[in-house]
Amino acid sequence: MVLTTPQKQVVAEYEIPPRSAIAYQVKAGQYIQIIDPEGSQCSDFLAFAGDNYEEELDNAVTRTINTVATAQVGLYGKYFSQKMCPLVEVIQDTSGCHDSFLLACTSKYYEDAGYPGHPSCSENFNRALAEYGIKPRLGWAAINFFFNTHVDEMGNIVTEESRSRPGDYVILQAKTDLLCASSACPDDIDPANGWHPTSIQVRIYDSETPFNRALGIRATPDAPVRLTRDSAFTPRIRTLTDDLVEYNGFWVANRFANRGEYEEYWCLREKAGLIDLSALRKWDILGKDALELLQITFSRNLEKLAVGQATYGCLINGHGGILDDGIVFRLNEKDYRYVGNCDRDQEWLEKIANRLQLDVKIVPKSDQLHNLSLQGARSRDILRPLLTLDGMTLDELGYFRFATGRLNSIPVFVSRTGYTGELGYEIFVHPNEGVTLWDTLMEAGASYGLSPMGMLALDRARIEAGLLSAGCEFDDLTSPYQAGIGWCVSLKKPHFIGKTALEQIKPHPPRVAVGLVLASNDIACGGQCIYAQGERWRVGKVTSGTYSPILKRSIALAQVVPEFAQPETILEVGFRDGIRRVSAVVGSLAAFDPQKTRVKS
Repeated sequence: MVLTTPQKQVVAEYEIPPRSAIAYQVKAGQYIQIIDPEGSQCSDFLAFAGDNYEEELDNAVTRTINTVATAQVGLYGKYFSQKMCPLVEVIQDTSGCHDSFLLACTSKYYEDAGYPGHPSCSENFNRALAEYGIKPRLGWAAINFFFNTHVDEMGNIVTEESRSRPGDYVILQAKTDLLCASSACPDDIDPANGWHPTSIQVRIYDSETPFNRALGIRATPDAPVRLTRDSAFTPRIRTLTDDLVEYNGFWVANRFANRGEYEEYWCLREKAGLIDLSALRKWDILGKDALELLQITFSRNLEKLAVGQATYGCLINGHGGILDDGIVFRLNEKDYRYVGNCDRDQEWLEKIANRLQLDVKIVPKSDQLHNLSLQGARSRDILRPLLTLDGMTLDELGYFRFATGRLNSIPVFVSRTGYTGELGYEIFVHPNEGVTLWDTLMEAGASYGLSPMGMLALDRARIEAGLLSAGCEFDDLTSPYQAGIGWCVSLKKPHFIGKTALEQIKPHPPRVAVGLVLASNDIACGGQCIYAQGERWRVGKVTSGTYSPILKRSIALAQVVPEFAQPETILEVGFRDGIRRVSAVVGSLAAFDPQKTRVKS
């Protein structure tokens, strides 16, 4: 059993024994923490407002207003009543897997399954709510916290064991005075509660000390939970937008309120944009065997990488799949820095280092280095009067080169890299200097039209530039040759993990990456099928899609079988499960500036 220490001043605390339910009252502004002490235990939740409790939480209204299946921490975090008034807001969630479609379990469910007389959450709610004058129901429409349900390809609603770990919790804030009810679900006839119902703990906290909004993130399935963090720049970002989304364990701007994604996009393409990419993971690879470790695990040949130079590549597994992509920086003759996306990269590197008994240290630097990406045609003009680099001028800093220096008085690590297809720089700084760096850049960039930029505009730009996104263009079953980055594999290296597999894949990859230009303005989405022209059979799938404002066309990144990957080949993207087809022409992976003249300018 894991019962977390109370985080604030506790007003009331209740233990809900297995197979039971309770009702309790909460004042406006107070916080409700629903805890699963032993893991894999589901808990239904009801909320009522009004003098006679006539207003109640309504999942259908909530889904309609939020346009998401279940309310989630952030902009779409409120649960609404049938009168469309917010009753509670999700503030923290360490599980992230809940159900808002099904009823709380009913007597009929158990009777139909052959278990007459089995206790149910709905009957337990009826008993708990009776003293408040609330009429009983055969089934209650509840928020089913910690329930793991989904709809399979055949349309069946499938219930699987809860993903909740011991100590997982949800924190809600009451938006008005409420009568609430919570259950410890009695279901032991299917996997919902791991076949063994246990207790639920409920704590009520006062409204005086607020909780930060946060999601629970785990680097690995069995790792301790870590709450979503602010970056060094979030204090400034929060003054400009409420539309924040979780990305890789950090809160990042989705779009900025005073502009919107299209204006942010055009600022990037015509002037300059400033993006918080602190969620990237950073490690220093140190020691006499650092190069050997990277040569074995990284796709590029790093022997000729000069001090002060960086290179893009990927970590490869034994069957040639991409574990992650990232950039390696050579810091000095024997030390390197790796910037990637995934916490598990460290686990992989350490596993290989230990297996080969290498003399190397892998030192996490993500908490010491937060970074802003300054991108766009005017980025160099903005930086030039501010930045003093060690050993060179800003104009001498070449593409995929880096240097240390000072931006005004702030110590910085600056690389000429980016994720937009534009001239740009990434500026790494200690978090203590984050606000100062943000303010300095925004003030200096004002006369150049600099705009802060969110993830929506960034995603649009990276698709135009043909740049990959983990989980969209690749996973650990996708080879670099299928993802369109075969050029970053150095097969001439004597040995590296995945080399044998990649030598076999290179001549005959099952699919290859292409860009598509659609004949309509329909937006293609990842996973949509691609068909041969006029045929019923599929030849590939879309991995990412967007509308390109600068090209005035809908474009997509896709992976298709090689014989349909030739430029100017006409294919069809299926919409509505292929009922409607939109013609698309195969082109280069980068629809915008495929020669990279802007990024190398």
